[in-house]
Amino acid sequence: MEELKYLNPTELLEKIYDTLCSEYEDEAHYDKEQDKQDIEVTKKRLTKKVFNEFVVEDEYFLTMDSKTFKERYHLFEKDFFKLITECSKNGVPYEKFIEIIDNLLACAHYRLNAFEQLNEEITRIKAEKEQEEEEPTEAIEEEVVEEDDT
Repeated sequence: MEELKYLNPTELLEKIYDTLCSEYEDEAHYDKEQDKQDIEVTKKRLTKKVFNEFVVEDEYFLTMDSKTFKERYHLFEKDFFKLITECSKNGVPYEKFIEIIDNLLACAHYRLNAFEQLNEEITRIKAEKEQEEEEPTEAIEEEVVEEDDT
């Protein structure tokens, strides 16, 4: 298994994912409409539980501060759910599933880094402009002091 960079999988994540996969497998064996509806509800709830069980930097998606989640992962929320659904529906092995999720988390991480770099660069540029604006004033003040000496 490839070493994960961002996702810290839990034992519960694996169990929930396996259960979700088994719901997709079992679905084919039910004919009654009520049973199919019940399975749909179960699949949706398990998908949400898988999502909530993701842990990044020792923080669960479920308990993550909403501002932090929105800043870092909200943009990818639909993608996470699509990956969970498609992986479980098609019986993707758990080890491969967490690698796939880790790759999407990497995208979110790189996006966040890009915006941090942008903010740092904006701060640097503003500081340089402020310094440039102050330098001519300092030069004029030095000239005035030199003239007063004569």
